[in-house]
Amino acid sequence: MSGTKEHIIEVASHLVHLRGFNHTSIGEILQESGVGKGNFYYYFRSKEELGYAIIENNLRRFSEEVTEKAFRGNRDALAQLYDFLNILVEIHRQRHCVGGCRLGNMAMEMSDIHEKFRKRFQEVFDSWEAQIADLVRTAQMSGQLTSHADPAVLAQFVIASIEGAILLAKVKKDVRALECCVEELKKYIRIYVDSNIVLYA
Repeated sequence: MSGTKEHIIEVASHLVHLRGFNHTSIGEILQESGVGKGNFYYYFRSKEELGYAIIENNLRRFSEEVTEKAFRGNRDALAQLYDFLNILVEIHRQRHCVGGCRLGNMAMEMSDIHEKFRKRFQEVFDSWEAQIADLVRTAQMSGQLTSHADPAVLAQFVIASIEGAILLAKVKKDVRALECCVEELKKYIRIYVDSNIVLYA
């Protein structure tokens, strides 16, 4: 990817994160990025095409900042799941709850009005749920979690809880809303933990 194209995507991602996709014009992106209109349309045929690039950019950032850090190494499945939750809390603590979830914001804005965007967001959230579900299955096979947990349902509950908690923290401008929700989510997960297993903070 060229430096100019990457620069446009990064600037557009930032503006869309704070203002929304529909409330961010190409003119504002050009002004903020310092890129001329001809250069813009050399890389993107339309704002819609830029929108897909923004989604992929935000997905890459999430992978680098969260999932690749949480789901790596030889640590057990529960440790990875707890790291996933803790990393998200720390990210939003550092941001002082400004902006919320980049992908979640855009998904809420666009899913009812742009079917192709909605389908891509569904794929993104499905992939996150699949990663969590795999962790749950691994924890069950290792004896950390009981067989009573339904991996798919628990994974969906984790993602839904996190997205809702991030939105609540954004509205309240108080990271404690996210922290409290995550602690309650951990308590819920502990329902399925074998009583002999050491838990993680």
